[in-house]
Amino acid sequence: MSTPRRRFSPPALLSAGAIAFVLVITAAILWAVTTADPAETDTGQEDTVTAPRRVMLAGDSMTQGANGDATWRYHLWNHLSSHVDDLDFVGPYTEPASRDMILPVPTEPEADPSAAGEGSPEEGAPEEGADQPGTDGDPDAAEYRDPEFDQDHNALWGRTLRDAAGTIEEEARVHRPDVLCVMLGVNDLLWPVTMEEMEFRLRSYVKGAREGEPHVSVVLAESLPIALGETDEGFALRQYAFNELVREVAADLSTEESPVVSLSIVGAEGWDVAEDTYDGTHPDPGGEVKIAAAFADVLATEFGMGESYPRPLPTPS
Repeated sequence: MSTPRRRFSPPALLSAGAIAFVLVITAAILWAVTTADPAETDTGQEDTVTAPRRVMLAGDSMTQGANGDATWRYHLWNHLSSHVDDLDFVGPYTEPASRDMILPVPTEPEADPSAAGEGSPEEGAPEEGADQPGTDGDPDAAEYRDPEFDQDHNALWGRTLRDAAGTIEEEARVHRPDVLCVMLGVNDLLWPVTMEEMEFRLRSYVKGAREGEPHVSVVLAESLPIALGETDEGFALRQYAFNELVREVAADLSTEESPVVSLSIVGAEGWDVAEDTYDGTHPDPGGEVKIAAAFADVLATEFGMGESYPRPLPTPS
């Protein structure tokens, strides 16, 4: 007698109502995940810093300053540090110039520029005296009047735009500035030079900075008046043309990823060679504040970095 074979019964299918319930729960979970606040989601990575905070101040003697100076860098730091979190001045140098680094700037036209060579002391330069840079404080040292600020910078006494264009790529790559503030060109203009060559130097400088730090923002300051312009018509014409060029090149090179703006310190603050310098070229304490204020204002208005410098401008002792 054969035993009846037991028939296998598969589990009952989900009802249409149960399927709909599962789909609703799944959709709710997906919506919660995709709309979560990124700040509340642990990705295991640090947040990217988007606000500019690393500033490189690049230039020549007007930016480096001399032994015993406060420098305009000091005033800019003390203003910005109150408004910018984690502010960091960056660059390959830290000291002002000592007396053995100083090359005087001429106040009279040079009859034969090739006799001295570009960047070297010239005839017509003021004789060394109490009003010359580097004579305040210990002449064998290089000390700031007040060292309480971030002293990193990228400025050298006598530096030309031509020289700086050859080093800025590596300097930007190493120090990664968010913003590059530039005061260069006057030392190039002391000698006969075409505006085509100056344009090439300007463009090369910005291109080099971008090669080192592609998203760097750049402030190109126009050249400040110096006493030589009152006696040397050729220099005065070159300086006028160069400042026009700074504005044109800045407008032409500016991009969304790497904006470039020009800055006229004279237009923003006014500039009196007799009142704002101590030797016809280098800023005195009042001139230092004017330069700092002009840069602070453009950083605030163009890049949202800090606030404009308070007015009226203080008169340092």
